[in-house]
Amino acid sequence: MREWHDVASLEHVIRDGRAIVRVGGREIGVLVDPSDGSLKALRNRCPHVGSPLCRGTLRTRESGTPGAYSLEEGKVLRCPHHGWEFDLVSGVCLDDPGMRVAVYEVKVLGGRVHVLA
Repeated sequence: MREWHDVASLEHVIRDGRAIVRVGGREIGVLVDPSDGSLKALRNRCPHVGSPLCRGTLRTRESGTPGAYSLEEGKVLRCPHHGWEFDLVSGVCLDDPGMRVAVYEVKVLGGRVHVLA
């Protein structure tokens, strides 16, 4: 059964841009989207080879071919080791849709960040 967990102060997450926390034996990364200040929470384990996914960067996904790149809508989390990108809403890997990472709801109450896990 999932429940809300108090994982960090909002001040800490904003200051560092992220917080890596343990909830129920899992590492979860809470990240700040610098474009709008929203918080995202994902499992801190890339399903590709187990890298610490939440040490990667939040960015706009690029698509196209050499010399003809364009930006897509929405943000992705790019793995710091092999560059695989994951949708922040669904957790689906955009490079291999057969892989996904868990995504968690986040809320802020009284200056504290809570994750539903």
